[in-house]
Amino acid sequence: MKLAKQHLDIGLFTSDITAQRAFWGEVVGLRLDHELTLRKGWVQHRFDAHNSVIKVNHFEGALPNWPASGYVGVTIARAEKTLWEGQHPGGGKVKLVPTGHDGVVGIAITVSTPEPARMLDFYLHAMEFEEAGPNTARCGDTLLVIEKGPGGRFYNDFVAPGYRYLTIQIFDADEACAGIVARGGRLVQAPISLGTVARYGFVADPDGNWFEISARASLTGVLPPPNT
Repeated sequence: MKLAKQHLDIGLFTSDITAQRAFWGEVVGLRLDHELTLRKGWVQHRFDAHNSVIKVNHFEGALPNWPASGYVGVTIARAEKTLWEGQHPGGGKVKLVPTGHDGVVGIAITVSTPEPARMLDFYLHAMEFEEAGPNTARCGDTLLVIEKGPGGRFYNDFVAPGYRYLTIQIFDADEACAGIVARGGRLVQAPISLGTVARYGFVADPDGNWFEISARASLTGVLPPPNT
């Protein structure tokens, strides 16, 4: 996989943006880079974590009462030598660790699944990530740590409380989505363009968790084509 950014992002949804902003900014200590309005009633608050983005999506109105996805935790490296573990206001796990602890130099994402071997195969072959240890894959400097447990399930949307999707930045969203599908992945949203910001589509992992495939113009240097 040819990366336009060496860091994965993770997106979560909330209807309580005040509590989420206080948590990620004051408790975790991340810098709010900017806000991005995706559509009326949906604003993304983008927190920087070693150039990975914690995408806190504020969604006005009721969110569906769906079970948690398979993305169950985020670990973030920091300069402090102490460990910290807690939950964001929506209940997802968050860990802060000294840089290099368990190989984490940026962020790590914990993925729960009833079939770890199948999930690792998806990351290594369909997504073309690198193997980084037992049940661990690496994309750039981001680790994906697979643990055996309850998995996500497929829904026809990803807007629901908590951690819901990952984002990889590549150079050509259409080409990347087609390649993932050819290697056994599942396309759940064909690529579309978000104005001049990005062209993006979504695939799903074997448990149904959503994975955004994005070609962001600020990273690729190429404006996305208009939607047809």
